[in-house]
Amino acid sequence: MLGRTHFFVGMAAALITLRPESLPVVVAGTGAAAIGGVISDIDSGTSTAHKEADKIVMAVTLALGAVIIIEYNFHIGIYRRLLADSNIYRIITGSAAFLLLCVFGMRQPHRSFMHSLLALLLFSSCVGIIFPEVAPYFAIGYASHLIIDLLNRKREKILWPMKKGYSFNLCSSKGYVNKLMMAAGIFISAIYISTLPYVQEAYATMLTVLRLN
Repeated sequence: MLGRTHFFVGMAAALITLRPESLPVVVAGTGAAAIGGVISDIDSGTSTAHKEADKIVMAVTLALGAVIIIEYNFHIGIYRRLLADSNIYRIITGSAAFLLLCVFGMRQPHRSFMHSLLALLLFSSCVGIIFPEVAPYFAIGYASHLIIDLLNRKREKILWPMKKGYSFNLCSSKGYVNKLMMAAGIFISAIYISTLPYVQEAYATMLTVLRLN
């Protein structure tokens, strides 16, 4: 499936599965799920795939940047929860390991290491070192990518380093099923987040502050 589909499906899958109970967790968790949903497509082998990898890096940057901007401007408590749940040493160590895995994955054939259960475990562990509270969101986003990619025609080596690839061969990665999944991911994410009481309260508070300014 296309990257934007994985982006929104990963978010929706994590939100409806884990049901975040506070504003800091819904913001950080949604960002982590979105990153988990797209990160496995940084593997590449052709010039076209390299362009796709660039888009994935951009999507990851945007998701992470959005979380940072929201926290910086509205002080919703993500940074406080991060430091309570982790420390600088863990953040540096986990981030370095995550980046090293990305570098390794980018050099692998498409749908091999980055589309495997081993990669899911390793990347989720890195996120768990950095910020344990959002690691389940990342993991579900990543898992959703592996699952829906099994639906289309190109095989993925989900049991890497075993060489055999698997595919259900049910649909095209760019066809109607892809569009339907993306629409469903957007709809579910938007409806779920907008109906959370603490999100509605935060939105009302933000509007009040903006009017006062």
